[in-house]
Amino acid sequence: MSGYENESPREAELTCLHIHVSGSVAASLVPWWLHSTRAAHPSLIFNVSVSPRASTFVSLTALAELAGGHVWLDDWNSNDIPRDWREGVSGSAQGIILFPATIDTVMRLAQGRTDSPALMLMQITELPIVICDNFPARNPVINSYEEALRQRENVAYAPRIRALRASDRSEVETGLNFPGALNMTHALVFG
Repeated sequence: MSGYENESPREAELTCLHIHVSGSVAASLVPWWLHSTRAAHPSLIFNVSVSPRASTFVSLTALAELAGGHVWLDDWNSNDIPRDWREGVSGSAQGIILFPATIDTVMRLAQGRTDSPALMLMQITELPIVICDNFPARNPVINSYEEALRQRENVAYAPRIRALRASDRSEVETGLNFPGALNMTHALVFG
């Protein structure tokens, strides 16, 4: 199932989210999560930006079939970038989920960089941003950038889960938790 469930019906439901896919092998999981979430919640639409590196692991064509919203390559030279990112919005998206959030993406976001349309969107938005971090390791520099992002009122991290690392199948603690990110986004949007 999608993991975006609750025992009792919610009074308010999410109708549109923006997903930013950054470049790691975990990007290949995004089509499955979009498909299963939309199967359980057909009215939930996803707009999706895909980093050039992530397009190595997932196709924009596949995402466009599954998302229901606008799907675009996160590159200034892309012809299909929506114009509304300039206002810090993505269509009618109520929140933004970074899945997977690589070290590079998180550090660039924490530095205030705007070297891609999606980063610019995330720098100027007031929408809640939930980060599904998927880091191979941590150190004081990475931790300091994460702490800088925690200072933003609209940024949160997905709940930690135990999962298998793709490279060596070892068990690790990760924020690569799409259902948890959906539930956290719902809580941030609706209180």
